[in-house]
Amino acid sequence: MKLLIRSVFLLLFVISPLNAQEEMRFELSSINFDGNNSIPDKAILSVLRSKETPNGFYQFINKYSSLGAPPEYIDFLLVQTDLESIQALYNANGFFKVTVEYYYSLDSLDKVADLTYLINEGPQAIFGKIKLNGLENFPPYDFWEINERVTIREGQAYSQENVLSSINNVLFYLKSQGYLLSNYDSTLVVKDTLIDRALVDIFFSLGKKYYIDSVEVTMGGPGKDDVSEIMLRDLTGIKDGDIFDVSKLTQAQVRLYRTGLFSYVRIYPGIEGLRDSLVPVNLEGNISMMNDLNPELIMNNIQNAFNFGVGLEYNRKNFFGGARRFSSRAQIYYQDVFSLNLERMFSLVTNSDTVTSGTIELKARVEQPYFLGQPIFASLELSALINKIEYLQVNSYKSKINFEFELPKFTFFNSMNLFYALELNTLTVLRDSPDKPSTSLISAGFGGLLVSTHVDNVIFPTEGSNYSLYIEEGNLLPFLFSKAFTGEYLSLLFLKTQATASYYFSLNSVNDFVFATKFSGGYLPTLSGDKTTVPYIKEFFVGGSNSVRGWASRAFPPQKIAVEDLDETNLPGGRIVVEGSFELRKRFGDLLGAAVFVDWGNTWKEISNMKISEVAVAAGFGFRFYTQIAAFRLDFGFKVYDPYDRTPIPQRRFFDLMQFHFGIGEAF
Repeated sequence: MKLLIRSVFLLLFVISPLNAQEEMRFELSSINFDGNNSIPDKAILSVLRSKETPNGFYQFINKYSSLGAPPEYIDFLLVQTDLESIQALYNANGFFKVTVEYYYSLDSLDKVADLTYLINEGPQAIFGKIKLNGLENFPPYDFWEINERVTIREGQAYSQENVLSSINNVLFYLKSQGYLLSNYDSTLVVKDTLIDRALVDIFFSLGKKYYIDSVEVTMGGPGKDDVSEIMLRDLTGIKDGDIFDVSKLTQAQVRLYRTGLFSYVRIYPGIEGLRDSLVPVNLEGNISMMNDLNPELIMNNIQNAFNFGVGLEYNRKNFFGGARRFSSRAQIYYQDVFSLNLERMFSLVTNSDTVTSGTIELKARVEQPYFLGQPIFASLELSALINKIEYLQVNSYKSKINFEFELPKFTFFNSMNLFYALELNTLTVLRDSPDKPSTSLISAGFGGLLVSTHVDNVIFPTEGSNYSLYIEEGNLLPFLFSKAFTGEYLSLLFLKTQATASYYFSLNSVNDFVFATKFSGGYLPTLSGDKTTVPYIKEFFVGGSNSVRGWASRAFPPQKIAVEDLDETNLPGGRIVVEGSFELRKRFGDLLGAAVFVDWGNTWKEISNMKISEVAVAAGFGFRFYTQIAAFRLDFGFKVYDPYDRTPIPQRRFFDLMQFHFGIGEAF
């Protein structure tokens, strides 16, 4: 009995302090910073182990599920650790004299605590002399290439992140010049606090220069017997005796994936097989089945509108050898899926429906991943397109040969497509009368698209720029042939050009608040023939989810002529376009974001018709949901200035002013 009583008292003695300790815990209500003029709160919070307690709703949900979040309590051991983390963050950004203190307040009634860090930043140091060591054996006549990849410069504000970026740039360049085993050793930063300068010495080990020994192929998978190892070696573009280039390995892996042959592929240097100055390259992968039939759910932003539909695609891989791929596809998709009903589901092929907008597309395509022994991705395509745009039916029948060139990463333009296309474009005005005006034109011509992409993140760019230049001529060869042999040319000769530039500027150090802007202009002059015969599908339009978002796709300028009076001479569209956008983007965590924007633009038939007073302006806001492959967005655009409707905004109906858009990817 005495033993039992002693055990109970001992248990109470142990439990009581624990309960008291539980009762004395204070939820960390807020973490504040005072004096941080150079680094925003969010950047500092990201390096702290202490976290603010979530709101009551999240705590309630967490009690009964795995969702939400539990309460967070103040822990003074973590507070001291976090203080050191703040100092380290400031030191990494050149604030070598920073001092950090903290104070807190406890509310014993509500059991909450507020924590504040007092930061005295001091001056920010700048880079002094920057020296690269260990590269003495690198050819001196090419050393400027290394200096180009060092982004830090004497006199710039010190940043440890920029030092690391420069190191990675130099290493990538060295490994692209044959120095497979080149490595980064260490960095010595001498902090001169008297003059607030940081002297930087970066140490590398260069190693010897390596050349390709051979490409060793190891294949598996159900289709491995249908593919030749020699063909796979040729596809890599890597030749025995070439200087080892890590960037070529990356290009080769992308090229192999694009053939569709592989469910898995990896290409890498065989370090274990090094001998003298030679390195083998290992190619490993699994070959999938040669035939597949795939149903598709279609979501795209063609014609600056969100389209939704279904499709079916057949693929035959290694078509007649050479890693060619034959594919055929049938698709049907609609623009305004929210107003679509079952009765109009298949009305795209009729001439009676003037409400439904959408497309039926049939396409057959042969792809050749390695053309004429060069890394040129070639394709031959035959397609038929039935495009219903309210009161217009636009059909396009096309044969097209396309060449996609691989360009070096560090060139200004890093993507180039050239093509030659033969097209038959027809247009029919859908009106109630038996007489439905129509027009058709055959055109043949060369074209090209140059793209320059230099942004830090494709899904959510925070710095950098994008440029594109599109050029297409129509009927130049027939024109020259006719002039040479008959002396006259009676059809249409045109040239279409469009240039677009986009810029991105981060507005804070954590790169979640961005200003983005876009400018675009296009011109479609007719060099010979009747201007009114320019195919409708070639002309410019504004409005839509990637254009002036206060209007629907192709809805601006508004149609001024009744459908009954439309013919091929007075159709909407323009041969000149000018448009642009300004957008502020804010990202909240990994998944969510928001934006506010101003868009402007218009189209005109002739340069002489252009007027600044006719440039439409729209403004609005939107929400974003980010995934690893794309951003999904919902935008609400409002007509701020309509040059063709001067009715005061307060007198207009709300839904006449607003246009909402669903899109995939950022607007630009």
